[in-house]
Amino acid sequence: MKQTIIFLLSAILFTLSPAQDRSNSDVKREFEKDYKTVLNSINTASTPEEIAAIGEKVNALEAEYKEHREFLNKALFPDNFDMSIEKLKAQFTYSEQKIKAIGESAARIAELEQQVTSLTEQVSKLSGENTALLAQLKEAKAERDSLKNIVAALRTNIAKRDRAIFALVDSLFMQYDKNVQVTGDVQKSQQTKLERSNVLSNVKRAAADNVEFLSSTLLSGSDVAKLYGEQRKFESSWNGVKKQIADAYLSNKEKAREIPAIDTLIAEWKIKVDEAFWKALNNVFTGAKLNVGQIKNGGEIHPALARLIDDQITGSEKKSDTDPYDVYLAFVKVWSEELKPVWVPVMKENGMITDANVADLDTKVQLWYAKVKPSNWMMYGLIGLIILALAYILYGKMKPKTA
Repeated sequence: MKQTIIFLLSAILFTLSPAQDRSNSDVKREFEKDYKTVLNSINTASTPEEIAAIGEKVNALEAEYKEHREFLNKALFPDNFDMSIEKLKAQFTYSEQKIKAIGESAARIAELEQQVTSLTEQVSKLSGENTALLAQLKEAKAERDSLKNIVAALRTNIAKRDRAIFALVDSLFMQYDKNVQVTGDVQKSQQTKLERSNVLSNVKRAAADNVEFLSSTLLSGSDVAKLYGEQRKFESSWNGVKKQIADAYLSNKEKAREIPAIDTLIAEWKIKVDEAFWKALNNVFTGAKLNVGQIKNGGEIHPALARLIDDQITGSEKKSDTDPYDVYLAFVKVWSEELKPVWVPVMKENGMITDANVADLDTKVQLWYAKVKPSNWMMYGLIGLIILALAYILYGKMKPKTA
């Protein structure tokens, strides 16, 4: 009897075993199929709505096969059930972020495209106005005030146009990842936009206009100081973008040759503005009859001014007919009305002078004043002379008149 029972149990187990194997095999095959379907949907999704719907499918897949987790962890290779679900979630998160970034980038590119159009029109408009102003400058025969107004308007317009050009270049290149080497269609797209916006010709024309402006008019000291700063900013901006522009034109040798030509033009502009800057600065001191010597570079500015003040304080300056107090007043006028408001900001921006240098000169000016200010006895003598004059006038009025 016992042997009969054992036989029956063995028969039942033998009968059930193939059915159980078949069920596990189906589970494994269906999971792999569903997994690939969801993964493919993640990889092909292109809109926020599509990727959001797939997120629900990932959760549903995990919930559906969770009861078979123990079996699938053993049956799947090389990634078990847990690893497969984890990878699926990671891929979903990556695709979701990528789609979001693409959407934001597309909106930003559209905004920049509009900005490029606006800046291109602005550059064109300013270039036309500059051409007219340069023509007026050449033909100006009117009064000095009229000429000065034209010069001021031209300088302001040139500076605006220069800034607009590099704002335009920034807008063009901000549409692409600066850390990615541009090739193929991206490079062609950049080149097309650069040509459509006339970037190279605008940069070249801006540099040429500035050179012509320096060569064709007598500028004031404040004009030259500002033009010096503008030249340095323009050169720095050009050096920052010319490699990107050159890379965009690698396939166009004729255009690429314009890069060295612009470099040469900017170098010529720099030489001219340097000459004008030091000449105008020295004229400031010469016009005020202040003997600071000939200043030729930024490193000589602070020492030359400090030496002049020290010589006046110690009395080692050569004797002259000019009163020491008058020399002090002349320097203070130049220092406070011309150098500090106009020249010093440009000098500081370009590393010619520091805040410590300016503070040192201010301190020396105070010491100088203490040395040359009118003494008390001179003030008393002046008051005495005034009293005597008043007394003489009163005495003359009170004295009896003779027949």
